[in-house]
Amino acid sequence: MKKLLSGILAGALMFTLCLSAAAEDVQDTAAEGGLDAAAAEAVLFTDVLPGSWYYEEVGEMVAAGYLNGYEDGSFQPERTVTVAEAVTMTARMLGADTGEAEGFWGGVQMDNAYRSGWISEDDVPRAEPNTPVTRELACKIIAAALGLGYPAGTTLPFSDADSITEGCRSSVLALYANGLIGGYEDNTIRPQATLTRAQAAALLYRSVNGGSEPEDTDEPDEPEYITASGYGAAEIIDYFCSVGLSAEYNESPNAVLKWTGPVKYFISGEATQADRDKVASLAAALNAVACFPGISEAASPDEANLSISFVDLEGMTEAAGGAYNGYVTVWWDSGVISRGEIYYRTDLEQSHRDAVIVEELCQSLGLLQDTYDHPESIFYQYHTEIDWPSPLDWAIIELLYSPELRPGMDEESVRSAAAGLVR
Repeated sequence: MKKLLSGILAGALMFTLCLSAAAEDVQDTAAEGGLDAAAAEAVLFTDVLPGSWYYEEVGEMVAAGYLNGYEDGSFQPERTVTVAEAVTMTARMLGADTGEAEGFWGGVQMDNAYRSGWISEDDVPRAEPNTPVTRELACKIIAAALGLGYPAGTTLPFSDADSITEGCRSSVLALYANGLIGGYEDNTIRPQATLTRAQAAALLYRSVNGGSEPEDTDEPDEPEYITASGYGAAEIIDYFCSVGLSAEYNESPNAVLKWTGPVKYFISGEATQADRDKVASLAAALNAVACFPGISEAASPDEANLSISFVDLEGMTEAAGGAYNGYVTVWWDSGVISRGEIYYRTDLEQSHRDAVIVEELCQSLGLLQDTYDHPESIFYQYHTEIDWPSPLDWAIIELLYSPELRPGMDEESVRSAAAGLVR
């Protein structure tokens, strides 16, 4: 099936050597001298660590000039990719023109994308290039740009394949047939989930390399442990038990609570665009957590099992019984969460709202207790400006959604299971 790529990939690979100048935010030393992926990454980024599943892909795609880093030395692998960014990455891969036009930094490549059929006004209006790109729309962009097809009779084995938008179905089939995309461990493909920068790096890598993954070394694979830089295994497990086995308000389960099926959220009330973007960005990051069942926006309240409401002070008091900045409650049976509600106050400054949005949404995963330890954590009791999960937070989220931690487990069972998962 990979033969479908051969003609285009030969041309795409020829541009690899001439595109390094396009990565405007990347240090010149990383692009010069033909550094391998690991060396390029090590020079560039503080948040792409050896052992990350996307480590090699990010290094090679940045060195080739298809992706950029940020001025603070980060890559931000879990950040959501916009439509304009996805088009730009693809244009760079093909050596197509990029640049500003009509007052927009990516106007040249966006205009080309519409004219060439990579995207249409039905996919995203021209006036909304900063819309987060979904996994299925990223497939459409890549498939159209590379001219990919698929053999007759190709089918998708994923349990949620029927949810793929009709206008993107052939593109998803094409990328699947050519080995450019696969599903998650739960046999879903999550077509409406937004694409992260790490996922974009992997998609570009496979596009350039005919669907191949980075080559394995001759060394045996080491177990993939849950880690958090600067924290020991005992500290991670203790923190999980503190945050994940009790609740701040109302009934305390003293047991593992988690979603076992896809989470569908619906936003109502006076949410700003920044509010919606923050929710979408965190949802994209959560979708990259191993074994997490997935979270995406529902088309209507009736389809949602997680309602997110932005209300004024009066509305918060009425809904939650107090003047809270944010409030979350979930319903569960035998440790399995079936639905949840989150309320956010609208009379807060946006920076404060961002922090509360992330905290309450993370708590709705089953991590319901605030903590008086670790001010760097999103779960810290007192208000801080922390508006994104810390490495410690991601570690306990990953631990919660490890298959070894089953709904309803008590603390003794959790500690026993976690001992083999955390380092």
